Amino acid sequence: MWPIWIPVSVYVLEPPDSPRKNLFLFFAAIGIAFGLLLYVPHVINPDWVEVSVNQDSLAYEGTMLLDYLMPRWMTYLIYLFLIIAPPLMSRYLHMRFFGGTIIAVVVIDILLLRYAYISFFCLLAGLGTLHLIYIILRNKCARECPMLFA
Repeated sequence: MWPIWIPVSVYVLEPPDSPRKNLFLFFAAIGIAFGLLLYVPHVINPDWVEVSVNQDSLAYEGTMLLDYLMPRWMTYLIYLFLIIAPPLMSRYLHMRFFGGTIIAVVVIDILLLRYAYISFFCLLAGLGTLHLIYIILRNKCARECPMLFA
């Protein structure tokens, strides 16, 4: 559920005096609302989720609540914007690099793994999270912003 935790983490990391802090809070609120619109209807109506095997990979299809309001490609575009824009706008270099990691995940998924987009996006997103673990373990945040991570 990247639309929620990526903008929230950028908001938390941003220093209190940053003029972008409120913008990141806005991204977090929109990400929470968007994530709930995407996932809660599937909890209420599990028949909307269709799982099939496509080229030996799981493919998740079916109905989304937002399909009634906009084309699916637009839903994907909004989702990607919500997870890519905040890290790229961060004042911290390591977060901008993480934004680049997310872009790489999306490009690889679209170019090579389109037949099972959601499954592979989730797999690659998990692998992309290893980049965040690296940032945390290498203490990159404390080096860039000692007042926040003293």
